[in-house]
Amino acid sequence: MLNPLKKFGTFMVWIRNVVPLEKRNVFVVYTLILLATSLDNMNTSAAFTMSNDIEKAFNTDSSTASWVLSGYALTLGSFILITGKLADVIGPHNIFLAGLGIIWICSLICACIPHTSIVALIVFRALKGIGASALVPSTVAIAANYFTGDYAKYLSPALAGFLIALTGVFGVGVTLGGAFSETNVGYRGFFWFVFAYAFVIDLTLLFIIIPVDKTEGHKRMKLKNIDFFGGFLVITGVLLIILGLTEGAENWRSPKAYVPLIVGVFTFLSSLGFETIYLKRFQRKNQNLDKSADWRLQVELLFPPEIIKIPNFLPILIQCGMYYATFSMVMVIGINYYTYIEKESPIIVAMKVLPLPVGMVFGALVYRASYYNRVGLKNMLILSSLLTLGMAIWFSRITYKTSHSYWKYGFISLFIYGYGINMFFNIYYSVVVSNTPLHLQGVVNGIFQTCGQVLLAIGNALVPSILGNLEMITTEEEKQHLFNRFQTIFYVVLGFHGCMVLIMVFMVKSPKKVNGSEEGS
Repeated sequence: MLNPLKKFGTFMVWIRNVVPLEKRNVFVVYTLILLATSLDNMNTSAAFTMSNDIEKAFNTDSSTASWVLSGYALTLGSFILITGKLADVIGPHNIFLAGLGIIWICSLICACIPHTSIVALIVFRALKGIGASALVPSTVAIAANYFTGDYAKYLSPALAGFLIALTGVFGVGVTLGGAFSETNVGYRGFFWFVFAYAFVIDLTLLFIIIPVDKTEGHKRMKLKNIDFFGGFLVITGVLLIILGLTEGAENWRSPKAYVPLIVGVFTFLSSLGFETIYLKRFQRKNQNLDKSADWRLQVELLFPPEIIKIPNFLPILIQCGMYYATFSMVMVIGINYYTYIEKESPIIVAMKVLPLPVGMVFGALVYRASYYNRVGLKNMLILSSLLTLGMAIWFSRITYKTSHSYWKYGFISLFIYGYGINMFFNIYYSVVVSNTPLHLQGVVNGIFQTCGQVLLAIGNALVPSILGNLEMITTEEEKQHLFNRFQTIFYVVLGFHGCMVLIMVFMVKSPKKVNGSEEGS
C-alpha cells in the first residue's frame, strides 16, 4: 500500500516541477485562480434558476429541490473556517488545488446521476460545497502573499479583481442556470460545464502555480498542532445552525428546525469557550514554559487573539454577514417574483436580476482607494448602508399592477443596490487584508466567510418560510395573496438594512490619520 502512495507522491512532485519556478508568471497564475474562485458563487447562483428544472426532472416539490442549493451552502458555511486554517498551515496554494479538484469530481458525478432519486444529487452537491469552502480563504491568502514587496502596489487591483470574480459571477451563474434549463440537456448541462471548466484550470495550475513563501509565522504553524477538537465543534455547530435555519424555512415550530438550531448554537459557543477561555488562558498563564511540556501550549487556535487588533473587526464582521443575507434575499425575491408572479422563462428571469451583479462589478471596476481615503472609512461605510437601504425601498415598490414596473422600480434600483454592496466589500477586503498578518490570512477570512454563510442561511430560510411552497398561480386572488407575501419579505429586508445603518453610524470608529491617509484603509 505504501509503495503506490509513494509513487503517486513522486509523480505529483515531478508534475509540480515540470515548469521552472522562474518562468511562472504571478499575474497569469492569479488570473487563473480568480477564474476558478468564480465557481464558488457561480454554483450558488445557478441553482436559483435551475431549481424548477431539477424539480421537474426528479418529479419532486420545490422544498425538496431547494436542498440542492441548501446542501451546498450547508457544507460551504460549515467548513470554510477550517479550510482557511488549513490554508495557513499547509499552504493556500495546496488547499486551493485540492478544493478545486473536489469541485470538478463532484460536478462530473452530479452530471451523471440518474433521475431516480434526488438524494444522490443533494449529497454530491454538499460534498462539492466542501471543495468550494477552500477557494475564497485560499484566494485571499494567496493575494496577500503574492502581492507584497515589489508587487505590493498591485494588491489593491488584485483585490478588486477578486471582488469581480466573486460578485460578478452571480449574474453569470443565474444566466447559465436559466439558459441550460431551456435546453434538452437541462440542468445537467451546467454540471458538465463546471466539470470541464474546473478540470482544465486545476490541471493547468498544477503545473504552474507559484507556492506561497513561508514567513516566520507560517513556519511556527504545524498541522499536528491545529485545534482539531475545536475544529470539530465549529464544523458541527455551524452545520447544525445552518441545518436548523434551512429546516425552519418549512416550519419553524418543527423539532427538525429548532433542535439543530439550539444544539448548533450551544456547540459553536462551546468551541469559542474552549479556545478563548480555556486554551487561551492556559497559554497566557504558562507562556514562559517550554511548549513541548504540554500539548495545550502547542495548539494553533482557530480564533487567534491577533484578530482583535484588526480595525473595526466586530462591526465589519456583522455588516459582512448582513450583506450576505440581504443580497441573497433580494436576489431570491427577484427570481421568485419574476418566475411566479410575472411567469417569465428562466433565461428572462436571469436577465431581469442581472443588473444587481452588474452593479457590483461596476463598483469594483471604478473603485479607487485614494477616493475612498479622502471621503473617510466611516463615511463610506455609512454611505454604503444608506445607499442599499434606499435602493431596497425603491425595489420594494415593484408591482404587477403597474405597466413597465421593472423599468420603473427594478432595473436601476438593482444596479445601484449592487454598487452599494460593492462599496462595503471594497473597504472590507482592503481593511482586513492589509491589517492581518500573512500567516493568518486564511483563518481570518474564514471567520468572515463563516459569519457570511450563516447569515446567508438565515436569509435563505426567511424567504421560503414566508412565501411557503411555491406553485404556479392560476387565479387573480392567488396572485394577490402571493404578492402580499413578497411585500412581507421586503419589510424584513428593510429591517436588516435599517440595523446596518445603525451599526455603521454608532459602532464604526474612524481610523487615525497616518501620512495623509487613514490607518487601516
